[in-house]
Amino acid sequence: MSSNPACELQLIYLFVHLVNTGGFSQVAKALNMPIATVSRKVHKLEESLDTQLIMRSTRKLRLTEEGEALFKRYQDAISQFDNCSDSVINKPEGTLRIAAPVSIISMIFIGALNEFSKMHPDIQLHIAQNNNAIDLVEEGVDIAIVGGAQPDSSWVSNSLGVLNYGLYASPSYLTQAAEIDHPNQLKQHALIKVWPLFNWTLKHRSGEDFYYDGPAKLTLGDLYGAVHAAVDDGGILYGPELFVKQQVKSGQLVEVLPEWTGEQRRISMLYHQRSQQPLKVKLFIEFMQSKAQELFTV
Repeated sequence: MSSNPACELQLIYLFVHLVNTGGFSQVAKALNMPIATVSRKVHKLEESLDTQLIMRSTRKLRLTEEGEALFKRYQDAISQFDNCSDSVINKPEGTLRIAAPVSIISMIFIGALNEFSKMHPDIQLHIAQNNNAIDLVEEGVDIAIVGGAQPDSSWVSNSLGVLNYGLYASPSYLTQAAEIDHPNQLKQHALIKVWPLFNWTLKHRSGEDFYYDGPAKLTLGDLYGAVHAAVDDGGILYGPELFVKQQVKSGQLVEVLPEWTGEQRRISMLYHQRSQQPLKVKLFIEFMQSKAQELFTV
């Protein structure tokens, strides 16, 4: 017997598959290795066991009595191992843990997440919605969706899209409020500040810059709530164009100072730096990349 059980098991694994496939060329193709390597490994197994297992034939594979006994002893175990391997590696299942800011999920990605869930019913999505920075490794996160700077350089960053910020308010609010034709008049208005950009950077088409870090009537951490506050005549909101596109289209909100543009905030997907991703992670990455352009189109 071999002094290296692990090596011997590898050889037995090859031998069982050789018998199941019925020939050297067939098993070489199935296991993606040269026929000469298959022949050499079978010979090595015979030397290890000090017995002939196969009677070589140009027409078909014939086992010796010892070879038949070895095959019957291990075929069930090898079959169970293959089934377990297929289940773990080749089947999209298990819990996929995703971390993302609160509003990003509810206002951009929820439809895509539902679509992904329907495509892969055996994958469960666990979404941790948090505006604060978290330890992605400590929390066991597979995928993180973040805005702005990447928090951890040890993760791979893949851009999904860009949010373009601007000023928005309801027509009713603007009708009753003071006129505004320059950002320096913002302090005369009820303003809605929302995470993550509590201070506003604006740039005019002419190149003039303006920075607002003054008070606000309403400050909160949920963009969904901020949009509703603006629709309900709550004041002027500095927010992403993508998040208010339906309200602008319906006339509930209008752009304020359209000749002034706000910041651009990149939304990225982070995942671990490893060459072989779990199938559930790989499928989600590929799906989100395929949906990115559609999701970020205004």
